[in-house]
Amino acid sequence: MNATAEAPTPVLPRVVDDPVAGLVERMRPRLGRPVDAMQVAAALESDGLTDRSARDDYGRPDVFVLAEEVFRRLDPRVRPPAVPPVAPADAVRAARDLSHGLLYLMPGVLLPAVLAILAERPVVLALLVVGPFGWVWSGGTAWLAYRLVGRGLVRASGRLLRWSALLGPVIAAAATAALAGGTGADLPPVLLASGLLAYQAAATAALFYRREVWLLAAMAPAVAAGGGYLLTGRPGAPVAVVVAGGSVTVAFVLALRWTTRSDLPAWYAQPAKPPADLPLHRAVRPELPQLCAVLLYAALSAAYLLHSAARHLSGPVDLAVAAAPLVLGMGLVEWRARRLHERARARLRHERDPRRFATGVWARLAVELALVTVAVAVLALPMFAPLRQAGLLSTAGAVLVAAHVAIAGGYFLAFIVAGHGRYGRLSTALGVALAAHLAVLLLVPGGSSPLVDAAGYLGSAVLLQAMLLAALARVLGQAWRYR
Repeated sequence: MNATAEAPTPVLPRVVDDPVAGLVERMRPRLGRPVDAMQVAAALESDGLTDRSARDDYGRPDVFVLAEEVFRRLDPRVRPPAVPPVAPADAVRAARDLSHGLLYLMPGVLLPAVLAILAERPVVLALLVVGPFGWVWSGGTAWLAYRLVGRGLVRASGRLLRWSALLGPVIAAAATAALAGGTGADLPPVLLASGLLAYQAAATAALFYRREVWLLAAMAPAVAAGGGYLLTGRPGAPVAVVVAGGSVTVAFVLALRWTTRSDLPAWYAQPAKPPADLPLHRAVRPELPQLCAVLLYAALSAAYLLHSAARHLSGPVDLAVAAAPLVLGMGLVEWRARRLHERARARLRHERDPRRFATGVWARLAVELALVTVAVAVLALPMFAPLRQAGLLSTAGAVLVAAHVAIAGGYFLAFIVAGHGRYGRLSTALGVALAAHLAVLLLVPGGSSPLVDAAGYLGSAVLLQAMLLAALARVLGQAWRYR
């Protein structure tokens, strides 16, 4: 019998038509056996997976749904290390944050006494130099110092703060002297610019080393003298200026002393094995690329706030002091931005549903934004009620105050965006808001009138908030950012 041998059936390679299965296998070595879908979502997000790729590549509506699917296919029997517990709210830390507004407002208390002695033009010139330069200089210095501490380079951070404190007043004085050459200004505004930068350097060091109480104590005589001038009139102006100079000198010397510390308070995280100390230029070199983005953000923040304040500095009193509630409330803005991150981390420890986590963080953001807005508005009431009773609060002044209240909310959102490292989006939002207000001033008929100017500023502040909320849309609820 003739038998026909059958050819062997070829074994085809197995085709995986479920991309989620491939994702599970790719993530398994990294995830092990996760405890919940939240951990999976955090890992997927940190791996660069977005809602769009979840839809296009895996056929799921978003990362959270995909994470739940991956979680179901992994063995969840073994629990991974828990998220580190979040420290309870610290009343002392909160009070310290709130005091920052007083530190920022202190130089303004002395301005009337200075104007009583010096001509208005050179004083305005010094403020125009010191305002933006000091904002960028101190902001960049503080950011770099915190980055160095995060790498364990405590001594390098101290050297950075010390050199910044020494060079800042010199640069400000030189810039003011160069500009004053064509204005007839003399030595006093140069000294004023130098003194203001010395105070900013002292404030930067005090905030970094958490010595706010010492700075408040050093400046208390100056504030008392400035208040005394407001009560007694012109004869008290020279005394107030001399006392202010002494207070700033004491604060500056204290700041230089703080920068010699070789350790930091216990509330700063310390690496298990501190790295070897590095020369300052080598220590800051890895941070320089991102520093450029930070400096741009600081410059646009300063320009957005100060371009309006500079226009009204010598105008009616209600317009000149419209920014005071914002300045006084900046400590509260910083505090609530920090608390939002702490609350998100606390929620991450207890929430097992990624979508509920994201919804909760957004709800918390809405609450904090409303709290900041209402708090700064409340601060404005006792400041401007006397002006209203005296008939000195115009409609333009009220609108300008409302604009600064809205800017407080914008700066709160800016701190959140900066905390997520989105400096490009942040700078874009500030630049657009600044351009929008300038467009009102330059292009709208009557745009330079106080009321139209104030209304345009308020509109730009609302636009800033909207753009910053859009910048947070894809990052605020990502769980991995809080681990």
